[in-house]
Amino acid sequence: MSTIETYKHEIETELDLIRGKLVELKTKIRSFSDVERLDSIEEVEELEKMANDMMTKVKELSEEMEDSWKQIKGDIESSKNRINDAFARLNRALV
Repeated sequence: MSTIETYKHEIETELDLIRGKLVELKTKIRSFSDVERLDSIEEVEELEKMANDMMTKVKELSEEMEDSWKQIKGDIESSKNRINDAFARLNRALV
C-alpha cells in the first residue's frame, strides 16, 4: 500500500470515529433544556460540516498526483485538529 493509500485509510477510520462521536453527542443533547440544546446543536452542526469538509479533502487526495498530496495532507491534518479541539471544548461544556 502506498503512503497516500495508507494515510487515506487512517483518515477514513478517524472519520468513522468522528461520526460515532457525533451520534453520541446528539443523543446526549436530546436530554438538555431547549436553550442548551440550541447552543449545542449549532456546535454539533459545525462539527458535522468540518467532518464533511475533511471527507471532501480525502476524496481530493485520491485524485491528486503524488507531488501535491502533501498540501492536501496538511489541510486534512488541520481539519482533524480543529475537529478534535471542538470536541474537547464541547465535552468540557457538557460536563
